[in-house]
Amino acid sequence: MKITYLYHSGFAVELAQHILIFDYYRGKLPKWDKNKTILFFVSHKHQDHFDLRIFDCFGQYEKLHYFLGSDVKLSEAYLKRNGVSPAVKSAVTNVGKNTVTKWQDITVETLRSTDAGVAFIVTAEDKTFYHAGDLNWWHWEGEDAAWNRQMEADYKKEIARIKGRHFDAAFVPLDPRLEGAYDLGMRVFLEHTDAGAVFPMHMWDRYEVIDRFLQSKAGAPYQGRIMKIKEPGQEFIV
Repeated sequence: MKITYLYHSGFAVELAQHILIFDYYRGKLPKWDKNKTILFFVSHKHQDHFDLRIFDCFGQYEKLHYFLGSDVKLSEAYLKRNGVSPAVKSAVTNVGKNTVTKWQDITVETLRSTDAGVAFIVTAEDKTFYHAGDLNWWHWEGEDAAWNRQMEADYKKEIARIKGRHFDAAFVPLDPRLEGAYDLGMRVFLEHTDAGAVFPMHMWDRYEVIDRFLQSKAGAPYQGRIMKIKEPGQEFIV
């Protein structure tokens, strides 16, 4: 399979019969084989995870569907105001936290985010993918200690739901804004799951944070599994 880093938390996964696009919001979307099923996943409505341009693909592909976190509301008035045909709603499934949705030959599971919306677990063509969205251990320096403890508990509770599961590819935040706590969420995810190729995301263009993690005591054991992202448009054959 081919995985393309689009930008920030955006990735496209190309399989034999399906193309999965997660949390696109910036850059030009490529043209895909129209014989394949195109599936967009939007974890939540934050502007760095969702852009209405994903609906430009509606009508261009015969086999296309959108899975949106339940906080992404698409009223007809909103769509018309933004130049999007309300007909797009016929190709939309909203998914809430901790749910399982079957769509054709695809299974879409969700976890509850520690910020907004959901994290996705998608099974297609006998492969399973994890995309965290904004599910992370958000430990902020200067934040109230009780808030940080609750964030830790909430994150670990969600990761416990997938303990021991195998993912062919996983997309997990590694956010340098968290300073010394930048890798807490990544470490818990790696320790509790069996993930193959792991793609750091939500790095705010500071790609050097990947090497920082891999050179640390916590990250060193995962050399070869952590993908070294350097720029948008980078492709990986997994």
